[in-house]
Amino acid sequence: MKVTSKALLAASLLLAPAAFATKIPIPIEGATLNVSIQVQTQALINENGAPNGSDPSYDIYVRRTRLLVNGDISQNFSYLFQVDNANFGKYGNFSGRAIVQDAWIGWAPTGITGANVLYIDAGLLLIPISHHLLESTTNFITADVHGTDEFRFPVNPFQGLRETGVQVRGWWFDKKVGFRGGVYEGVAPIATPAVPANTCSTNGQGCVTPSRNPQFAGFVNLDIIGSEEGGWLYGAYKWGKAPILSVGGSAVYQSKAVKNPFGNLADQKIFSADVYLNFPQGEDAELVLEATGYLNRNGSGSANTGIGFFADVGYRFTFVAPYVSYSYFNSDDCADLTLSPAQLTTCNATIHTADSRNFKAGLNFFFNKNLNHLNLEFQLNHGLSSYGPQAITAANAGYAPAGINNSLRISAQKSFLAHWNVLF
Repeated sequence: MKVTSKALLAASLLLAPAAFATKIPIPIEGATLNVSIQVQTQALINENGAPNGSDPSYDIYVRRTRLLVNGDISQNFSYLFQVDNANFGKYGNFSGRAIVQDAWIGWAPTGITGANVLYIDAGLLLIPISHHLLESTTNFITADVHGTDEFRFPVNPFQGLRETGVQVRGWWFDKKVGFRGGVYEGVAPIATPAVPANTCSTNGQGCVTPSRNPQFAGFVNLDIIGSEEGGWLYGAYKWGKAPILSVGGSAVYQSKAVKNPFGNLADQKIFSADVYLNFPQGEDAELVLEATGYLNRNGSGSANTGIGFFADVGYRFTFVAPYVSYSYFNSDDCADLTLSPAQLTTCNATIHTADSRNFKAGLNFFFNKNLNHLNLEFQLNHGLSSYGPQAITAANAGYAPAGINNSLRISAQKSFLAHWNVLF
């Protein structure tokens, strides 16, 4: 593959990001209104990603274009509204248009500031899947979020992993414990695949969630050293002077939300455990480590039932931060299941078809801390991954690279990514 890091860097520096932010005074005492624009431009090169399956594919597109409006109504109410136009122009596809990404209002009975705060939020909310999925898109260790490589929603109607619901959120014990969780709409019968064998009939046959049971989810974060509580989202780099060490865990559950390979309904369950460390060395350097493990349960014999994890390590020295990352997903085997010969054949043909192994290494250049920074990242992707030629499909790109089959999914493919984020 005739691609050099110089070519990638040149393409990145030609990108012209733009940003705008302002605080708008409004004639309501105690109320605030903030308007922000976030632009994240990406240049992506995928080995063997062209239609012929042998040449690289080149894409320059807008990973995120966000308009954010947020503020407080008083000392007891906060609100947030965000529109996003994700992956606009990726693979030359401009069919996508902006969606409402977040829309919620939160009521804090005892006040929105302080060492102990309790919010009741309602609206379109982030699903509390793990610490990492509750981080700002402007402040990861790597160039972009770890997507659904390590945790799995086989039926995934959730735009940006958001869902309508009601939750409690906040921090207690002098910002030593952070939490959020509640009840969400979850997967609904509309997500049932529209094929004759799975058609949702009037008595619920063929449906997922035939009883319309909601989704329940919760996350708890314990700050062992220091504290990272007090905001809507977490972040990787802090530019602080005191170390932070936290551990967390989460659970997501919905009854009869998926079907296993044998056509039977199964509960969907995802559990996570994580550790986060930020260790500053003076004002000009900090070591950041984040690792999360996932236990996925999506029905017996499913390729999406198994164990996943990722580990990221970054070290910032003044304005540059090199980093490495490794992520993994491996489905459970069929050996421990009680199956008929036909079911065993189906199970063996299904498991490990969605496994994933991904290595990343890159450099993050900070121009104004995390508000304006450039990532250059190299990826080596095995199996099912959110990046690589296996992510190029006829539905989103108009073609699938030649030779994209099961044998290619378990082979190593390379991706180069340049990611420029601007938010003021």
